[in-house]
Amino acid sequence: MSTGASNLGVCFFAGRMLYSVAEKGEKNSVQRIGSYEFSFDIMDALLDPGSEAGTQLKAVFKDLEQEFSLESIRILSYPAHECWTALPKVVFDDSEEREQHIAILMKGVPREDIEVTWHAVSKTQFKFLCLRRAHLMNNYRNFSDQVAINECCSDFEIGGIWSTHHRPGGSFLLIGCHKNLITISSYLLGSFRAATYISYDDPEDIPYLWLQHAEHSSWLRGLHEHVYYFGEDCHEIALKLRSFIDHSSSQVVLNSLESMGVDAEEETYGFDLASAFPAIMMSLDIE
Repeated sequence: MSTGASNLGVCFFAGRMLYSVAEKGEKNSVQRIGSYEFSFDIMDALLDPGSEAGTQLKAVFKDLEQEFSLESIRILSYPAHECWTALPKVVFDDSEEREQHIAILMKGVPREDIEVTWHAVSKTQFKFLCLRRAHLMNNYRNFSDQVAINECCSDFEIGGIWSTHHRPGGSFLLIGCHKNLITISSYLLGSFRAATYISYDDPEDIPYLWLQHAEHSSWLRGLHEHVYYFGEDCHEIALKLRSFIDHSSSQVVLNSLESMGVDAEEETYGFDLASAFPAIMMSLDIE
């Protein structure tokens, strides 16, 4: 059992909960990387913590609290539970216009049930907006009764953590591979530039959908020195996108501690580390 305070990072892929524990203040090393596999649909637990699935998931968090002296918990929120868009900064600066845009994007949702976060982007004349259902984010946070500092991170925020941790320099794409959905985040000289996500029914449709999105988001066609993949079925997604991404880009699946620049006592694992990448990043103290 750990005696010092620790951070816990958690993400969910393919019916698994992936977690990473790192001691407070640790920037490059983790204590434990682990995985829980469930017989229930994790989405059911996230949508309804009071359900049987939710109760079982909460018990897992309690076990981790008892094993480690957790001071903070960060959970990767599912992209389809969020709305992302970039807006001119003049909209952000005008409270009336700002609220009008939020009302349009979340039509029919009461304002008190909308959680709003704004993020800086490399083009200072824009702001990036992330909208979430407040009650759903409370579901995420309520899986722990003991730890007061619970934070929900979006996929594009993992790119910011990765940039601070690894300092890849130049420009890079970070592609998150979820079931029926991929997220794409672009960074330039360490600064967040843009993000979007693409839903799909069949992986064979991903190249077509990429080209369709690129017609409206020119940064998808831009030059990136590195392309990093994390999540589930990364190799399949990388193979399908290879011909649609700048051929000079180095493409890396983040499925090893070495590629992540992280140390851990255990070096081999019984699951794909690419799916644990967000949890590992969220457990580190890099700010």
